Amino acid sequence: REIRKEMTALERTIARLDEQKRLANDQLMKATDPAEALRLHNEVTSLTGQLAESEDRWCRLQAEVDEPE
Repeated sequence: REIRKEMTALERTIARLDEQKRLANDQLMKATDPAEALRLHNEVTSLTGQLAESEDRWCRLQAEVDEPE
């Protein structure tokens, strides 16, 4: 039950991070100021890492749920 709760929270986190990454990436594509472009690039990179960690954690929890008891 606790695993399912954590998975649901992770799903929300993944959706939020994915949206933030998409928005930052859109802004990056439009950025003309080099300093702003670098800031946005770093933000996208950070969000990508956070997203990967959250997705990895979700997959590990899913594997626990799928294990036969």
